[in-house]
Amino acid sequence: MHFRRFAAVLCAVLGATLVGASAAAPKVAVSGHTFKVNGKNVAPQAYNIDGYNYFKLRDVAYLLADTTAPFNVTWSASQSTVVNIVPGQKYQKVGGELSASTLTSLKVSASTFKVLMKGKTLPLRGYLINGNNYYSIADIAESVGFEAGWDNATRTVSITTPDPDPEQPGNNGGSNGSDNTPTPTPKPTPAPTPTPVFTTGVYEVNVSSTLTVRSGPGTSYSSVGQLSKSDKVVVDSLSNGWAHLMDTAGGSGRYVSADYLKRLSDYDGSTTPDEPFTTGWYRVNVESKLAVRAAASTTGKKVGQLSNGAEIVVDSIANGWAHLMDTSNGTGRYVSANYLVRVRDYSASEGEPDDPVEPPRTSQIDGRMTVIIDPGHGGSDVGATSVDKVYDEKHINLSVAKYLQSYLESAGVNVIMVRDTLEEGSDLTLRGEVMERYQDTADLFFSVHHNAANTTARGTEALAQVADKNGGPTKLLAEKLLEEYMALGVPIRSVVFREGSHGDYYYTNRAAASLYIPALTSEFCFIDNAEDQQFIDSEEDLQAEARAQYNAIMYYFTQVEY
Repeated sequence: MHFRRFAAVLCAVLGATLVGASAAAPKVAVSGHTFKVNGKNVAPQAYNIDGYNYFKLRDVAYLLADTTAPFNVTWSASQSTVVNIVPGQKYQKVGGELSASTLTSLKVSASTFKVLMKGKTLPLRGYLINGNNYYSIADIAESVGFEAGWDNATRTVSITTPDPDPEQPGNNGGSNGSDNTPTPTPKPTPAPTPTPVFTTGVYEVNVSSTLTVRSGPGTSYSSVGQLSKSDKVVVDSLSNGWAHLMDTAGGSGRYVSADYLKRLSDYDGSTTPDEPFTTGWYRVNVESKLAVRAAASTTGKKVGQLSNGAEIVVDSIANGWAHLMDTSNGTGRYVSANYLVRVRDYSASEGEPDDPVEPPRTSQIDGRMTVIIDPGHGGSDVGATSVDKVYDEKHINLSVAKYLQSYLESAGVNVIMVRDTLEEGSDLTLRGEVMERYQDTADLFFSVHHNAANTTARGTEALAQVADKNGGPTKLLAEKLLEEYMALGVPIRSVVFREGSHGDYYYTNRAAASLYIPALTSEFCFIDNAEDQQFIDSEEDLQAEARAQYNAIMYYFTQVEY
């Protein structure tokens, strides 16, 4: 099955034009993610570049000015390409913070600016976009000393600063007048409890998402792994705020920032530390298929896939992407580390592992997603008829399908129409013939229908493939489609999985399944019901229906990803 972030589509949707784009140019678009600082929604100008969020330094400093991780940003005309970060100093506003660009096109180039902190150059990934420098929020967080987490379910970037110091002495207030109450003799002030010194022992990882494990004590050292929130580690030494992890099988050079560790206890040998992501054998843990890509990014070309339970050997990891040990398929094979479970160490004496990578199910046309749209019925087969006998289904299906075609094509999706006219489509097997013709390139078969029963039935349903009834791509697509329809006010019935003697009861779902094509049939409202008919009474209604389908399909291509 196909699961990939379609970055080119996102750029088209957002109207972003990359000036001077080439095959090697980064994928840039205005970020559509939600941003929070210590749980509060904020709205900085941000761009998503190759799957990562980039911010202006001044915007981040402005947002953190009243937190426990403030920093100032300074710049001198005499050093026009040098920016200084001053940690611990409250940000001094210069105006224009959080302002959004009004330009409709994007002029993008790699930033040539140098960012210094305490005289040291910071390794920040940066781009110059329409005259302003933008830097990776993950890099800023690691350099300055706050946490940038990611919630995939809500598509939210959460910026979290360290907890404040324990309760500070405050102003107890008092009266400006006088009374005759004697002043009590002050009690002796107890000696302050010393702050615990960072020592060896068992620690818990205290981050919202993942903590980078590095080859040395500093952010300039390479990433060799990652730890998850609440993982338990054993620390055997500390150097300049960097904790060295007791080694099990991952080698001697494994350091993490001590700022994100919470001490639990002394180490007595009874605690087995959680292993950070390192080289070794891993098992794939997904609902359906895990994409194997030519580059460590969701925009990388899909070169294969792995089934749930497949075991692979990983020889490196960087930024959440695991590189597969190569046998004969070249060096560019990466998978998301989020869907891997460590099994054991790998020894070279085992020899070359068997290669479980399967070929990709399809080969996209020119790298684009391909959708077959089926306007149900057609020709002599008119389908259902509206309660007032004004509409028949073949007309409505075709109108909605053409709107959907237009929306998808404007977003860069390659669309194949089963029929373009009212005269075509009477033969059901036409759908199977089109699928066979495009079985090597089709990423989705989407059939547009409208329901009818007994004039009393109402609502909308989606017919998914029975193979996904316990979880899978067409079920996820169906659920999103019904969510979009619900926003239009249409009553929601259910996702339907109907099994026949040879698999799927419905012909199009069954034919698509035999060719390994994900397929879904939309049954939008009952056109023989007077109340439901209001949802298809105008061209605006049909456009709204098609827009809901488009939103669901784009969600499928951009968010349903392993």
